[in-house]
Amino acid sequence: MEYGQETMEQGGYEGEEAYYGEGMYQGSGPLEGSHNGEDFSSLPACILNACPKPRLTDEEKLARDCMRRRQTDLERRARIFDAKRRMIGVDKEALDAQVAEKEDNKQSHKQDTKMADRNLAAIDKELKLIELDKQRRRRVHESGCKGYSLQNLNIESRREYDLNDPLAKRKGVPARVGDFDPRCGASSMQKFSGEDLMKEERIRQQRAAMVNSIEQQKFEKAMLTKQGAGGDGFSVQVEEITALRNEIEENEISLRKELQRKQYDENIYQADENESRRKGLVRDNMEANQKELAHHATDKMLNEKSASHYNNRVIRDAYKGSSREERVQVAGEQRQQRMEKEYVKAVDDDDNKHFANTVESTRKQLVMMERDKQRRRRELREQMAADNQQLQSEQAANKKHFNKLYTNNFSPDFFEQFGNGCR
Repeated sequence: MEYGQETMEQGGYEGEEAYYGEGMYQGSGPLEGSHNGEDFSSLPACILNACPKPRLTDEEKLARDCMRRRQTDLERRARIFDAKRRMIGVDKEALDAQVAEKEDNKQSHKQDTKMADRNLAAIDKELKLIELDKQRRRRVHESGCKGYSLQNLNIESRREYDLNDPLAKRKGVPARVGDFDPRCGASSMQKFSGEDLMKEERIRQQRAAMVNSIEQQKFEKAMLTKQGAGGDGFSVQVEEITALRNEIEENEISLRKELQRKQYDENIYQADENESRRKGLVRDNMEANQKELAHHATDKMLNEKSASHYNNRVIRDAYKGSSREERVQVAGEQRQQRMEKEYVKAVDDDDNKHFANTVESTRKQLVMMERDKQRRRRELREQMAADNQQLQSEQAANKKHFNKLYTNNFSPDFFEQFGNGCR
């Protein structure tokens, strides 16, 4: 029986090694070749790497069961003979593994947090740079728009600036600058009363004529000085010429005064016409105002004398308001509406009070349920504390018993057995 059991144990070891090897059998690689004309190399990888359940005999199964029990017993012995684990009752290796795993998770979480913070800082920096570039481009755009507005959209470039220009008269061009002004056509007035377009040229000619006159006088005086007493005939001619020139100048002065008088008469006539026109406008305005006042005084609609209804329908442009009977009827309807509104409000208040009472009763019931739940929890905690105290007392008693059980007490009989015999 012992020999058979040893044989089964050996078979069990060989079966375990053959089963838990790299393939189905230790030392055997992937299937190659063909079976019934089929090439195994063409099969999928999942089929080639498959590990079917082995077909073991009863002896091999018994050997495997014995090996499993032996391994379990070895593990149990290691736990039993470990005084620390036996006394404390905690798997120190599992706790150490959990602590290490927790530290690894903490470090990985810390690394992930640092990486996320760095990414957020980089994104924030990039966003700030983008915002600064956007603000810079906006400032450049706004400065460009403002410069363009100041240069091209100022008040001087407006189409109506000539109407608001305070220096328009000073900058303006006269209506006529000469006889050959292209703005004045065949139907235009060729000369205005009082205009003096040739003033500068006339002054220049007058100055030149004055210079010539002074030089001529100097020349005549010099000639008179040279002629001496024999120059009486020339003096007479000079006097005649002077008298003729004075006569011509007097004629020009009289002609100029006549022209100025005509201009004055024309201005007076124009002022009288303007005054008569203004008075006519005032008179027409007074007549129009009088007609409007007469219309207001005699109009039926304005005086509320016209009919406001036609065929039991209101004439909108003649209706000025409701009558006393209509106002009394409207007041009665408003009173009825107010009573209905108060009734609806009272019903709503009653409903709200009923709902509030229901809510309050529900709240009280929930409070009672919550208090009962807290009472039960307190009882459970007290029961749990009592159970823990009982377990603590039992554990202390067991500890005292095991300490007494595993403590070696040497009695006198143990020492008396030595030295009683000889070899």
